[in-house]
Amino acid sequence: MDRFEEFGKRMDEEFSRLKSINNFEEFGKRVDEELKRVKSFVKEEVTPETEKRTAQFLREVSEKLTEAASWIESRNAARSAQPPKEPQS
Repeated sequence: MDRFEEFGKRMDEEFSRLKSINNFEEFGKRVDEELKRVKSFVKEEVTPETEKRTAQFLREVSEKLTEAASWIESRNAARSAQPPKEPQS
């Protein structure tokens, strides 16, 4: 089970427990606890993986842009190396 599925399962369990809360104060405390857990999960699990994937994506895009720039430069060089065409009368 991946981390997101595990997180979803934990959230389902927590919501089940929330249903048994009898007053708003308890409910508020539980919501605050859950929000802290969600914030921690995002900070510790989601953000690093997202940054890792974003960095890899940017590297791949950079490589493709470098290839595209080289291709354009080689086309320009090939054009410049051709003798000029004579105007047709």
